[in-house]
Amino acid sequence: MPKTLRELFVDQFKLCKLTSSETVAVISELGQKTQYAEAAVAAARDLGAGALVLTASSLSNPMLPPYEADGREVAALLAAAAECDLVIDVTVGGLIHSDVRTRITGNGKRMLFVAEPTDVLERLMGDENLRAVVEAGGRLLRAGNTLRVTSAAGTDLTADISGENLPITHQWGYVDEPGRWDHWPSGFVACFPHDRTAQGQIVLQAGDVLIPWQRAVRDTVTLTVEDGFITDIKGDGNDAFVLRDYMEAWHDPEVYALSHMGWGVHPIARWSAFEVYEPRSLYGQELRSTAGNFMWSTGPNRFAGRETPAHLDIPMRACTVEIDGVAVVRDGRLTGEGA
Repeated sequence: MPKTLRELFVDQFKLCKLTSSETVAVISELGQKTQYAEAAVAAARDLGAGALVLTASSLSNPMLPPYEADGREVAALLAAAAECDLVIDVTVGGLIHSDVRTRITGNGKRMLFVAEPTDVLERLMGDENLRAVVEAGGRLLRAGNTLRVTSAAGTDLTADISGENLPITHQWGYVDEPGRWDHWPSGFVACFPHDRTAQGQIVLQAGDVLIPWQRAVRDTVTLTVEDGFITDIKGDGNDAFVLRDYMEAWHDPEVYALSHMGWGVHPIARWSAFEVYEPRSLYGQELRSTAGNFMWSTGPNRFAGRETPAHLDIPMRACTVEIDGVAVVRDGRLTGEGA
């Protein structure tokens, strides 16, 4: 029998090592996702922990401009969250790339973003085995110098990942350590290559995925990458046209930057999710986590001091991902390196 959202939050809080002496803060937006906030509070109480809900009028960015940031509520929100131990983000768009997230985790607080439907949360719940695979990937990235991605479709992209201080994102779907952020559910590892080092081309083909547009690519698109920025978008179909139109709309050169790069490792996540579910009901974590994808993003990179509300995550199929010549993904399948 499927579990209720409240029961799933209880399971998740146990993974996050929530204790009865701790307090949970739930960050929400007025009138949005109220069932998530209520379930999180009820689950915290079930485990004997304290809980409060911090509701802002709006914290999500628009999908298209015009856009002007309004941070008037942020200071008060941060002051309240700073008094809590575990922060649950159930905002519509998530505080993933915001200063709010950076400051909360920077103060040693655990922070978890939750957005997917209940059955997706249950089916893709993280565990220690998933964590071990993610961490193994992170070790390979940490020890590497050059990330190269190729495909039979024509992708050939390289980026500098050298140095012990390379920013790496490990996502296995729960937060059980101070200062850790994650997204429930998750199952991938990614790094932020040194800014402006990515070179080559990326060729999107039918079946690759555009998030948060929540749809599959239909036409071949060739993107030229020079010094970490997309400098040309070619293709005869609608996908190339709408990618150009979307990026041009922001009148911001930062939207063309490449941000994080990595690969999915979740053994249960399926490429067919956008066909099985109503795509707009999903946040896209299943596609981000499919085992053997190459997943890269555009736009914001807090490690490079780059902020823009325009952001795409693009999981790709049938790619080979190599670190210093050693394949961690070959033709869209995990090789087992580092596992």
